[in-house]
Amino acid sequence: MKKDTIIAIIRGVDPSHVVEITQALLDSGISWLEVSLSEEEKGLECIRRISQAFPNQVHLGVGTVCTPSQVDASLKAGANYIITPGWDRELAKYVRSKNVTMFPGVFSPGEIMQAASLGIDTVKLFPVVNLGTSFIKNVSGPFPRMNWMAVGGVNKRNILELRSAGCSSFAIGSELVPRGATTDHLEAIKQAAISFQQLLLEECIN
Repeated sequence: MKKDTIIAIIRGVDPSHVVEITQALLDSGISWLEVSLSEEEKGLECIRRISQAFPNQVHLGVGTVCTPSQVDASLKAGANYIITPGWDRELAKYVRSKNVTMFPGVFSPGEIMQAASLGIDTVKLFPVVNLGTSFIKNVSGPFPRMNWMAVGGVNKRNILELRSAGCSSFAIGSELVPRGATTDHLEAIKQAAISFQQLLLEECIN
């Protein structure tokens, strides 16, 4: 995963709209997607449709994964990386046994240390707005080789501050793809995608 990667979180979207939403994201330069299993059957069908429509164009992941059976169903549907809401060592070991990339949710130095012990090099700081930038800066010292994915409340007002604190990727939900989005939201999704990317790009130039 490249530095400053933006991951669009798709949650509660009806499968009949998800291909056009994915195309809108791709047209706007975002190719990393996380489909949430907060509504499991709907999420799995979204993964199937995206995988079939964009077999080589999308980095397709699944989020809100809490059980081995959800891991299996997601991989069968076409997901190629797993994101969990929190830390579960046994679940992490199960995902790793599948030779699949995993970004586990963590909330403490102890959980980060456990993830590192399993060879995981990128963790999801969630919810990042509650952890804050001081936490990110402080844990970067003892974990200099760990990459931080900011998740939970990332928006245009805080993304640059989170990056300055050390985050290298950003999973963005409702500020990018509204929960339950439809094709009526396509233009708003495109504009949000472009705005987030321009913020990161302009800061790099400056």
